[in-house]
Amino acid sequence: MILKSRDKPILALFEWIRVRLMTRFYTKREGIQKYAGKLCPSIQDRLEKLKVESKPFSATPTGSFLYEVGSQYKRHVVDLVKKTCSCRSWDLNGIPCKHAITAIYINIETPEDYTHPCYFKETYMEIYKEVLPPMPGQLEWAETG
Repeated sequence: MILKSRDKPILALFEWIRVRLMTRFYTKREGIQKYAGKLCPSIQDRLEKLKVESKPFSATPTGSFLYEVGSQYKRHVVDLVKKTCSCRSWDLNGIPCKHAITAIYINIETPEDYTHPCYFKETYMEIYKEVLPPMPGQLEWAETG
């Protein structure tokens, strides 16, 4: 990001970074407020693709919130309480995998409810809620000894 300005003097470089951050925070904050979904847009898109990929799988309940999910060739164990799948994808990124989505639908619930809270719109808004205050130009700075 700073390739354009890294050859500048240190104060000019810091000023460039400050303005970029101030603009980025404002843009992110305004963009997410217009969005109506529960999850961030990119995560929602990813989840929609996984929902389509989950169609060929079938889930067999083996216990309370415990399912065996598979197709003709592969089987995976999904635990909805622990939010884990034996393919480990859900464990690693916090987004239900295609196997987990199949089990979630059998349980008559929505995959969005099983997604890690770090992907929620509220969390995103919390990250970008801070406002970087504008700063007067260098000529208006207070003189110090």
